[in-house]
Amino acid sequence: MMREMRRLTLLSGLLALFLLAGCATWLMKGEPPEVLVTNVTPLEASAFEQRLQVDLRIRNPNDFDLAVTGIDFRLDLNGNRLVRGLGNKELVVPRLSDAVTSVETSTSTLQVVRQLLSFSGDQSLTYHVTGVLHTKDGRLPFDNSGVLLDKDTVTGSPSAQ
Repeated sequence: MMREMRRLTLLSGLLALFLLAGCATWLMKGEPPEVLVTNVTPLEASAFEQRLQVDLRIRNPNDFDLAVTGIDFRLDLNGNRLVRGLGNKELVVPRLSDAVTSVETSTSTLQVVRQLLSFSGDQSLTYHVTGVLHTKDGRLPFDNSGVLLDKDTVTGSPSAQ
């Protein structure tokens, strides 16, 4: 009977520990940061791999500095996955401000070709970026969408008035 009580107490303690660790982002103060894609630059390429530099703007809407220790993200263009990026650059985003970080990553050359073939000039180039910012206090998830190039910019035609 005592052995079962100890086991139950140990399991309850471990469960509480896992729940608290998983809820660390719930306990963080302030609003979550906003992450925007500002540029995607092709770097060197081979037959199987395309290196890319993805520039991300991190906006901090809080009244305290945000010390970022890393980032893990997925970038989709026009609804299709382009790349998963990982970065371990440390960065401080000042309070009520923003900062830009660049992440070098790679994707399959075939994936880039698919993106180019699926893109038509009569549509805007949209993105969806999801992931987590790693901080000294925990992980902050983000999810954002936007437009990299408007339809009129891609086609070169003037916008309708």
